[in-house]
This record gives sequence, C-alpha cells and structure tokens, in this order.
Amino acid sequence: MKRFLWLCVIVILFLICTGCGDTFRPVIIPNPPKFPDPRAAHSVVAISDNNTNGSQSDRGSVTAINVSGDTEVGVADVGLAPVHAVQQTANQVLVVNHSVTGAIGDSLTRVTFFGTQIANTNTIALPPDSAPNFVASTESGTAYVTLPNFVPDPINNPGVVVPSLAVVNTATSTVATIPVGASPVAVVETQDAKKIYVANNGDGTISNFNTIDRSPRNQTPIALSSAPLWMVSRSDSQRVYALEANGSLATLDTTATAGPDTVTESSVTAAGAKYMVYDGHLNRLYIPSGAGNVPQLAIVDVSSSQPPAPLVVSIPTVPPSARGAQDPCAATATTPLNVVSVAVLPDGSRIYVGSYYVDSASNICPQVTVINTSSHTIKTATAVPGFTSLFPSSPPICGTTAFRFTMAAGGDSSRVYLASCDAGNVNVVDTSTDTYLLNLKAPASSRPPNSDNQPPPQNPVWLIAGP
Repeated sequence: MKRFLWLCVIVILFLICTGCGDTFRPVIIPNPPKFPDPRAAHSVVAISDNNTNGSQSDRGSVTAINVSGDTEVGVADVGLAPVHAVQQTANQVLVVNHSVTGAIGDSLTRVTFFGTQIANTNTIALPPDSAPNFVASTESGTAYVTLPNFVPDPINNPGVVVPSLAVVNTATSTVATIPVGASPVAVVETQDAKKIYVANNGDGTISNFNTIDRSPRNQTPIALSSAPLWMVSRSDSQRVYALEANGSLATLDTTATAGPDTVTESSVTAAGAKYMVYDGHLNRLYIPSGAGNVPQLAIVDVSSSQPPAPLVVSIPTVPPSARGAQDPCAATATTPLNVVSVAVLPDGSRIYVGSYYVDSASNICPQVTVINTSSHTIKTATAVPGFTSLFPSSPPICGTTAFRFTMAAGGDSSRVYLASCDAGNVNVVDTSTDTYLLNLKAPASSRPPNSDNQPPPQNPVWLIAGP
C-alpha cells in the first residue's frame, strides 16, 4: 500500500514538473468583422436645374445618392440649365448643359466618380448658343450631343443655323460637328459603338452615321410619317426603335455593316407617349402613355425582327384614402392620371411606373405602380406624398421641362427612385416591400428663402442609375 502511495506521489510530482514554465492560453474563436455587401455598392445620379426663369443664370448640380444607405453622398456644380445625362464609363457621367438666354454656357460636364462618390468635375465647352439638349455614348472616349441652334460662322453669317451633332472627344475636350435635320431632340448609339442615330423632330426624319468615319449610312435622312421623339437601340445592335409623336413605333433594321438602314413603321401605338425604356434583360420596350384619359403602359416584345402588337397594362389611380393624413392629396378628388416614367429592376422581375395627377387645389399627386414582368399584372401601387404646384414652391422651369418626373432603379434591385422637378426631391421606394420609404431633397437653390428662412431646393430634371 505504501509503495502504491509513493508511486502516486512520484507521478503527481512528475506532472507538476513537466508543466512548469507553461502559460495557460484560452482558446479564442475568431469573430471577423462584417463587411458591407459589395452588391449594394451602387449609386443613382440626379441632375438638377437652378434657374427660376429664362434670364437667371445660376449653375445646376449633380447629386450622387448611395443606394445602400439611402443618403446623398456627393454634390457638385455643373453648367447652366442642365437637361440630360448619360453614364459613359464605369466611373464617369456626362451632363449636357443647355445654357440660358443672355448667358453663354453651352457645355458638357464630365463628372468623375470614386466608388459611389463624386471625385471631380471638368467642363467641356460646346459651340455658344447652340442649345445642346441630349447626350449619348457607348464609347469610353467619345460622346455625341445634339445642337439644334448651331451657327457654324457666327461672325460672317450669324443668322445661319445648321442643326448639328457634336462629336466630342471627352479625353481631349475637342469638338467636331456633323449637320443633321431640323430640331434634333434625341440621339442613340448602338451597343457595338459602330452606328449613331439622331431624331430630327423638326422635319420628321432620322439621320444616321457610321462612327468610324462619320459617313452617312443612308444617302438622305430616313423619313417617318410623324416626328420622332425618342430612340433606343437593341442590345445586339441589329435594331433601333424610334417613338413618333403620333404614338407609332418605327423599327430600323441596322444589320448592314455600312448601311443603308431600312425602316418599318409598325402597328404598335402608344398615344401621348414621350419616351420609352429598353429592357435588355427581357428584350422588351416599356412605353408609358396616357392620352385620352387612358393611363397605361405598353409592353412590346422586340426579340424578333418586327415587334408584335403590344401588351397593354392599364394603370389605376391610388385612391386618396390610401394616402397619409398629412398628404394634401388625401382630402381632394382625383383627376385623370398622367403616366410619365418607367424603371425596370436589373434582375428583370418587376416594372415600376411613375404617374401623377393635379387635383382641384393645384396639388401634384404622384404614385408608383408595380407590375410583375412574368404575368404582366399589377402587384401593388404606392402613393408618393403630394405637394402644391403653385409658385414659388414649383418654379416655371418644371412646366416647360421635358420630364417633370424621371425614374431609375438601383443596381442591386433593392430601390427604385422617382425624381420630382416640382417637389425638388428624389423619392425612394423600397422594393422589398414595394412601398414609399422617404425622399431626399435636391441641393439648395439660389432662389429667395421660403417662410422657414431656407432657400427652396433645386429641381431635378433627369435621373439615371450611376456607378
């Protein structure tokens, strides 16, 4: 027994000795920090006007909105009376500035981004008093701008106007011009960057050129039965579609390498429509319209050589009872709805339609309607808070701008945005619930302060998905 006890003592002493000098180290389970979802690193870019009337000449602005945070993350000045914008590269947006009477400021503002934030801006001068009104580009170093009032020789022939297309080298800031038809209002470049098309509203034609040498693809501009308003290119660059003033849709076959192009005016009609959106995910056109008190969205399948008859979805008005108690539109009767804007989610699941009516008290009452792309049925509709259209709350520019409301979808499909010129804000719709979330005010304008001693906001005139 004693031997056994001594043996136990020896074993214990051995264990104590072998453990001398060691430090107890607890086991740590790593808990790495949570990094932001890279899919949410997207922005939306709003272009705002800062002019009360035609004689005022204050610079407009560009605002970057972070999709993941529902916040404005950058504001920068652009030129006088900005009217349109396009994303040229992954980190660059171009804004065309129309200028105003008595102040020469016709220009293109190059906005460079670092991530979703504005890094810097540069101005490219365009011919003075040329009234630039549209910019397009699918190239990294060249942009195309319509110049309805271009005067080639202002010294010797100041009254001779030659409507033109400006070819702008955005790297060197040099500008060349190509004559086009009367009153050009829109331009589109094919995705392969080989062909350019100009909608000449004044004479009802389309000018077309090869980008490699700027040669015309047809001997004369293509004549339409009605004035063109808007154009889009199919993703394979084999078709271009023109929306006409009478609501017809013209299809241009652009398959010939150097031209000529042929045109077919289809039976597709959308009376009262001003523009359309191309969905490259589903190969469809979405055309909002509302003439004759029939608010609707025309959905056109453009996957074949000629589009079939459209599928039409009627857009009902959100009832006043569905609006909040503080909404001025909650206590007034509805009037005919104006369907004016469209955005489609990048994932292709839903279409968002922006519309509004003006009630008897001069309140503007917006709404957003959600349509499932799989069934073409309305999923839901959400009211956007109304506001008064009376000056000075709504400046004169909003009554003359091409688009009182514009829309864009966030790159991750989590948000849809409705910009309002009259309200001076960008409204946010949460696509997980398809409900109105909040609005973000445009930058402060140079107009006199309101009753709250704060200047009213500027007025968004264009909205695009950004970097």
